[in-house]
Amino acid sequence: MTVNTAVDEALSDKARAFNLFNPPEDYFDNPSPFFRLLRDGDPVHTQEDGSVLLTRYDDVRQIWRDVSGLVNKREQFCKRFGEGPLLEHHTSTMLFRDNPDHDRLRNIVNPFFSQNSIQMLSRFTQEVVDREIEKVKKMGEFDFVRDFAFRIPVALICKIIGVPVADADHIQAIGRKVLFPLNPKVSETAIAEGHDAVTEFKNYLRPFLDEIKSRPTIDPTESILCAMAAAQREGVEVSDDEILHMCIVTLNGGHETTTNLISQSIHFLMDDTESLSQLRGGEVPIAPALEELIRFITPLQLQGRRTTQEVVLESGNGTLPAGTEVVLCQASANRDERIFGDPDKLNLSRRPNNHVGFGAGIHVCLGRPLARLEASIAIPTVLRELPTLTRNGKVRFQHNTRFRGLELFPVKLA
Repeated sequence: MTVNTAVDEALSDKARAFNLFNPPEDYFDNPSPFFRLLRDGDPVHTQEDGSVLLTRYDDVRQIWRDVSGLVNKREQFCKRFGEGPLLEHHTSTMLFRDNPDHDRLRNIVNPFFSQNSIQMLSRFTQEVVDREIEKVKKMGEFDFVRDFAFRIPVALICKIIGVPVADADHIQAIGRKVLFPLNPKVSETAIAEGHDAVTEFKNYLRPFLDEIKSRPTIDPTESILCAMAAAQREGVEVSDDEILHMCIVTLNGGHETTTNLISQSIHFLMDDTESLSQLRGGEVPIAPALEELIRFITPLQLQGRRTTQEVVLESGNGTLPAGTEVVLCQASANRDERIFGDPDKLNLSRRPNNHVGFGAGIHVCLGRPLARLEASIAIPTVLRELPTLTRNGKVRFQHNTRFRGLELFPVKLA
C-alpha cells in the first residue's frame, strides 16, 4: 500500500498506534475523537491483521461504490471461526455473498422492504409503540433499551419473518451470539457460543419452514419464510439452509441497529435541549431530524470489502493493492468535517445530509425503509407521551466496535 507524501508528513504517532482490535476503554463511550485523530493523522490506517481502516468520507464512499470489491470473507472467517455453523452462516447470507448470489437472494425478499410494503406496516408499528408506551407508563422506572426500544423492531421483524412475537426475547439473545464474533477481536468462548447459537437458531426456525412447505399453496406475501419457500417451490435456486440463514440475518440486521437508533436518539436528545425542543415542538419535521440522528449515531459503525484490483483513492490519500481487506468506518465518515459542518453537534435541519449510515452500492441496507418507519413513529411518540422522562442512573455503552448501542439506559417518569 502506498500513501501520499502530504499524509505521510501529517501522521502522528498517536494515530498510528490506534488499535481497533484493542481500543482504549473510553473509545466505547465516545469514539468520535479517535475517528477524528485517524481522519487527520492516518486516514488509511494499517491494522495489526494487515487490513486497512478507512475513515474519511470520500474514501469510504468510493470503496463502497466500487463494483469490483468483494464481500465474501470465507478464507478470513475460516481462520477466525474454524469450520462449523458460524462460518456457514457468515458465508451464506447476502451480506457476505457477491453477485450473482447476492442478487439472487436479495431479489426474493426485496418486496418486503419496498416503500409500499413498509407503509402497510405503519399502523401495526404505531400499535406496537402505543402498547409499549402504556407498559412503561405503568412501570414508572425502567430500562429504555430493554423495556421499550428493543420491543418495537423485534416485534416487526418477527412479524415479517413469520415467527411468534412472544419468542422475541429468546431469539434475540441467540441472535446476538451469532453477531458478536463479527467484531475485530473476540474470545474463543464467544466463537464457540456463536457456533452453538447458529445451530440453535436454525433448529428453532426449521419447524416453521417445514410447516409452510407442507402447505398445498404458499402465499409469498405472508412472510419471508413463505416468500422463500414459495420461490423454492417455483424453481428458484434457494436451499433450505439459505432460507434459514436469511431469517437469522433479517432478525439480526433488523432489530439490533434500529433498537440502537431509537434508544440513542432519546439519549442524545436529552443532552441537547435545543434539538429536543425543536423536535417536540414541531419546529423541525421528523424526516430531516431522523436523517441527522442516523448520521450522528450511525448504529452500524463498520463494514468490510476486499479489493480485487489496485484502487487509487480519488482523495489523493494513496493506493490500495489488489487483495487488500478494507474496513470501512461509516461512523467516522459521517463525522467527517470535510463534508459535514460542525459534525459532532446535532443539527436537525442539516441540509444537505448525504450520510452513509445505511451504506452504499449494491449492499446498501435492505431494511432502511423499515428502520426509518419505526424510528419516525417511536421517537415522536416518546417525546409526546413521556414528557417527564429523565435518566435514572448512568448509561453504559456496549463494548462492541461493530455496532454502537446502549447496554444500559435507566430512566424514570418524574
